[in-house]
Order: sequence, then C-alpha cells, then structure tokens
Amino acid sequence: MSQTTPPLDPRVRRTRQFLQNAFRELLREKSIESISIQEITGRAMINRATFYDHFTDKYALMDSIVREQFQREIAAYLPPNPGWNRHSLQALVRGIFLALQELHQECNLGEVRFATLSKQAVQQELAALIHGWLKTAKRLPMSQGVRPELIASTISWALFGLVEEWRHGELPLSADEMTHQFLLVMTEGLAHLAPNFLPE
Repeated sequence: MSQTTPPLDPRVRRTRQFLQNAFRELLREKSIESISIQEITGRAMINRATFYDHFTDKYALMDSIVREQFQREIAAYLPPNPGWNRHSLQALVRGIFLALQELHQECNLGEVRFATLSKQAVQQELAALIHGWLKTAKRLPMSQGVRPELIASTISWALFGLVEEWRHGELPLSADEMTHQFLLVMTEGLAHLAPNFLPE
C-alpha cells in the first residue's frame, strides 16, 4: 500500500473508475477468462486505445480493483495517523480479518486464476503497509540485525495465511479472538527478537 503515490488526475481517475465498474459488472455475469477487453471497453463506453493507456491487460485491471478496495477497507479500520505500535497493529490485524472476508464476498475468488492473483496483490499491499510503518518508526532495536522488509513480509504472510484458514472455517473463533491470538504469537516472537521492539 504505497503512501507516496501521487494522486491521480481527476480525468484519469474517472476513466479508471469506468473501466473498473464495467469489469466488476462483467465478473458478476461470467468468468474472468471469458471476459474480453472489447467487452470491458464496450461496457465502459471507452475505446481500446484508452484502455491500454491505463492497463496492460484485464489482469492488471483486476489487480487495481483488488488493491484499491483493500486499501479503502483497511483504512477504515486504522486509527488516525497509524504507525508501528501495538494499537495500530491490533487495528490492522482485526481489520484484515474483516476486510478479507468482505473482499472474498465482493469478488469471484472461486476462480483459481483470480484467487491467486488477488491473494498476491493483498499480501503485497499488506507487506508494503507494514514496511512503511517500520521505516518511519523512531527506533527499531534489532539485536539480530533482521531487515525491516523481511519482518514486514513475514508478518504479512503469517497474517494472510491465518486469515485464509479462518475464512475456510478451519479456526472457529471470532475475528476479535483471532486478533488476540495472532498478536500474542507475534508480540512474543518480536519480544524474543528484540525487547521493546513493538511500542505500546
């Protein structure tokens, strides 16, 4: 989740929105594999050349939908000015459980290709968000010299995998209890790596 990406020009944002809305509508009617660029542009009333000004293919369009929806939903759960601290991490973890549940309901993630690409996009967004917090933290007393990007990737994959198990009913606990359990595991591990690594 890049926090340094410049805002899009309103016309660019509007065109992307038309294409995303058209693609969403088509996904409710048919599989992603059977949707053509021509169908997307026809539904959006935009020409093919304009489509390729914005996206390389329909999978890039899908990727933008998943990432932007994930960013919006997670932002709603985070406190104002979130950062690397226990309060923000707790809000993020709880938000992930709820946001991914909504994302799976919104998108047709039953399709293998769609599911694979969507999961990859969400994990990358999550890792980027955590990495951004780590980079702006005032101090990271890393006694073992572990790199922040590795910490971010580890946390994101651990959390993402846990949410997938929970979503499939393999872990019959509430989102709040799952958040509590995950934070216990993560904070105990981080405390072993570096005492006081995660501020209150």
